[in-house]
Amino acid sequence: TEVLGHDVTDGVAVLTLLEPPVRAIAGGDAFTICAGCDKRIETCGAKFANTANFRGFPHIPGQDAVLRYATKDGGHEGGVL
Repeated sequence: TEVLGHDVTDGVAVLTLLEPPVRAIAGGDAFTICAGCDKRIETCGAKFANTANFRGFPHIPGQDAVLRYATKDGGHEGGVL
């Protein structure tokens, strides 16, 4: 399952999961956690130092760019309306 968040309180790591696990988790169970990717170039550079291998398209406007209209101030950065 996907980890939504993690925190350490009094030396105890607490994970918040997106969905409940398929089987109940018991004390002593082993598991592996892998760092995930949110598909943003900022995260690719800051978290993984791997912008050279980023395979996305960070400078293409969002899907709502079709709904934009011309204005004098130019505000056409592709952000959410």
